[in-house]
Formats: sequence, C-alpha cells, structure tokens
Amino acid sequence: MHTSMSKAARVTVTLDPQVAAWAREAADRQNRSLSSVINAALRTTLVHESLTALVIDEEAELAAAYDDVRLTQAAERDAGGAA
Repeated sequence: MHTSMSKAARVTVTLDPQVAAWAREAADRQNRSLSSVINAALRTTLVHESLTALVIDEEAELAAAYDDVRLTQAAERDAGGAA
C-alpha cells in the first residue's frame, strides 16, 4: 500500500563548502535540482543506516540456508539428477 507523502518541509541547512560543491556538481551531471540530489542522498543514507542497525539472528540464517540446500537436493532427486 502506497501512502502519499505530506507536503514537503522547507528546511535551511548550511553545508560545508566541499559538500555543497559536490552536491551542485552531482545535480548538474544528473540534470536534477539540488534539493532532489540532497533528498536522494539522505534517503539512501538513512535506509542504509536502518538496514545496518538490524539485528541478524545467525541461528535462523543457518537454519534457512540448510532448508534451502535440502529443498534443492530434493528437487534434484525429483528431477532425476544426482544430489
């Protein structure tokens, strides 16, 4: 389900000169607005950080991998191949 975003918020941010130059260069290269480039960069970073903060259940990962191997071997046997 896609929910529409609320009206954009206007925010004033002071960027380091080098960061501002990189953002302007990226906007020019991509033929996009500076706001669009900064929004995309923030979105990418925030998603990456939220994903890296996820706790991985190693035992569950190993069990899932084992199940995948068993299913593949069973499918090969059913297809007449060697497992």
